[in-house]
Amino acid sequence: MKRICTLALFLLFALTAVAQTAQSAQGISKEDFFDSIKAELPIISLMPADSAIVLADGLISMMDSKEDSTRMAGIFFDYFSDCPVMGSEAVAVHIADAYFLNGKLKWPDEDSYPALFTFAEFNRSSLLGMNAPGLVMNDIDGSVVDVRAVRAPLKVLYFYDDGCATCARQTPLLVSMLNSYDGESQIAFFAIYTQSNRAAWEKYVSEHFATIDNENVTVYNIWDPELESDFQMKYGVLTTPSMFLLDSENKITGRKLDSEALGKLIHAKDNFLSSLLKMLDTVTGAVGASEESAMNLVATLFQRSHGDVEAFKTILYEMFKYYRSIPLKGAQEGAERIAEDFILGVDGGWAPETLEEIRWNLEKMHQNAVGEKAADEILYNKRGAKKKMLAGSKPFTVLFFNIAYCKDCAKYKQDLKDASALLKSKKAKVVSVYLSADRTYWLDNIKENKNWTHLTDEGPWSQLREDYDLGVVPRLYLLDRDKTVVAKDITVQELCEILNDNGN
Repeated sequence: MKRICTLALFLLFALTAVAQTAQSAQGISKEDFFDSIKAELPIISLMPADSAIVLADGLISMMDSKEDSTRMAGIFFDYFSDCPVMGSEAVAVHIADAYFLNGKLKWPDEDSYPALFTFAEFNRSSLLGMNAPGLVMNDIDGSVVDVRAVRAPLKVLYFYDDGCATCARQTPLLVSMLNSYDGESQIAFFAIYTQSNRAAWEKYVSEHFATIDNENVTVYNIWDPELESDFQMKYGVLTTPSMFLLDSENKITGRKLDSEALGKLIHAKDNFLSSLLKMLDTVTGAVGASEESAMNLVATLFQRSHGDVEAFKTILYEMFKYYRSIPLKGAQEGAERIAEDFILGVDGGWAPETLEEIRWNLEKMHQNAVGEKAADEILYNKRGAKKKMLAGSKPFTVLFFNIAYCKDCAKYKQDLKDASALLKSKKAKVVSVYLSADRTYWLDNIKENKNWTHLTDEGPWSQLREDYDLGVVPRLYLLDRDKTVVAKDITVQELCEILNDNGN
């Protein structure tokens, strides 16, 4: 990137010198000068759009007549409005807005002025690096889908038409790429049908998108037959297929994509995420997951980001999710500190959807806080009878939330089993709450710990999930006789230390 920006400055300096020489009639002719500019455009198109815009503005402003300025601006608009390089359309939109649509310069061809206007109008809202425009449509079952509100590290927006020949070639390649995807990120794939023929749409979905079978990819088949969402204008969908890639902040990180380009972009982002997660695993493995270690790591990564605000925002968001996914007190405190100090506590231009997600997570983290009475729930025993989760009057209650086929849950189970003598001596009741749907697995496993109280919530949408923070398990709580939370998000070792320190 630094080399490209340096090249931009060098080219601007060189072309400025050439322009001055040409206009003083001491060097090359005006025609040769304009031809030299045209020859450099393929190189200029490889620069960041903002650098190309600075260069274009510089050349347009140095012309000694409005006629020459108009010609220079027209050269840049014509090239960049049809340039295949991703992001280059930003240069053409800038030229249109800064010179022609505002009347500063007169577009030389009245017949093609509508094309200039249309290009700018249909690209202005969805340029590379912009916040993705809001898009609300109905899915194939009639439910409302808000594209921006769906939370995912990566979102693919694929606008297609069942009668489009290019779509017929691209769709199978795209489906194949999504099926074979095995990266770190969860992908939300929005297949957006641009026509109004429901029968044709359902047939297309059945033949293509229904074949996507990848746990890392969630498919949303949506449409807007009445054109109420204004998707054509918002995303410049004048032709199909049209494909965009959005990040977790709903920022447009890819446009004008085909399946191959999309795959390369996703691969690049996966490499970044994989490296970050590997580093986080290394750090937490060496020093533990605590508020202090999280803050030290944030400071280190901020220095290494070299002032790249957007890259650091991605790092902060991923760090919050990483520490949030560790069901231990220190990690949860680290996640909360990152959220409060670097996301919610600053004016960082975060997407409203991200801020809403962070606030929701903090609310969940604060449920059943230490010193508060724990929420009681109506759950079910192995015979299907309703039971209160916190029934009984033992001096201590150990709440153990777990799921099937979970290695960490199995480790906690064994540790609790090993601590059975201490638990018995302290008259601590263990309530094991199973959260998975595999009832056979549960019934087979509860036989190993017959002295525990075994309950299940009978599905993923019970009140239990509303009242407790159970996005990640195992979760371990210690309650006193009054069902007040003594400790939460602890290991069995920490549980034993607390009980041993209690003199009762």
